[in-house]
Amino acid sequence: MGISVASKTRQVDTSLRPERRTSGLMICLLALVFLSFMATQWKDRQRIDGIEVIGATGLSRLSVQRAVDSVRFRRARTITLANVRQAVERIPYVRNASVYFSGVNDLCVDVTERLPVAHVVRSGGVLRYIDDLGTVLPIVQERTAHNVPMLHGKGGIVLGENEIRDLAALLASACRVLDSRLYQSISELTYDRVAGSVDVVTDDAVWHLGRIKSNRAMEALADMNVFWKDASASLRLAGVHEVDLRWRNQIVLRYRNERAQTTSGGAAV
Repeated sequence: MGISVASKTRQVDTSLRPERRTSGLMICLLALVFLSFMATQWKDRQRIDGIEVIGATGLSRLSVQRAVDSVRFRRARTITLANVRQAVERIPYVRNASVYFSGVNDLCVDVTERLPVAHVVRSGGVLRYIDDLGTVLPIVQERTAHNVPMLHGKGGIVLGENEIRDLAALLASACRVLDSRLYQSISELTYDRVAGSVDVVTDDAVWHLGRIKSNRAMEALADMNVFWKDASASLRLAGVHEVDLRWRNQIVLRYRNERAQTTSGGAAV
């Protein structure tokens, strides 16, 4: 009988141990849930004290500040971050934005701007910026300095939206194809609506690219880049007034006060 009692006692003790461990684990989990709930409630009651704006320049800084100032000193639980982000992204100079809480009492707005790639002449001679997609942007509220080319129509015509987009696409191609020094020398793009062609005005010469909606304009930029890299080490570009790129694999140079010279296989010298 003594052996049987001891055996039963051991069986009872063994069966109770998992239940005690399970009970302890449940208490810890409940405590963590309770603490998390209290921490969330405490954070939701906090008021936004500081707002940090990242990535905004004079193009959008004032507009972004006005868009987010309304959430200052509001409780965190009353703020919907998606609504704040949408309000910021409605600003014309903002391409996209992300909004998130930073620390306990701060809000961070990270902005990616639409950077100007050119000026365009509008009615009345007003200059407006355009972005890389050809979107005409509003007048900047702060003074900014962007050294970008000017787009205008030959004979003073006002460019249409499609023409502006085509010229912006040409500039984007030029930025990809041309050496950075050559691209930075571009000061104007002049569009001839009758001929459908575009001239590029640089610091030293005028390039005739031909029809803007043809692949020839893109090929002409590539030809110009190859020629410039070869000729920039010599004096062949000195005194050049016009560079005609309208013919495949051939560049015609017109010098100031000199007759144009051409060759069948490459650039005139």
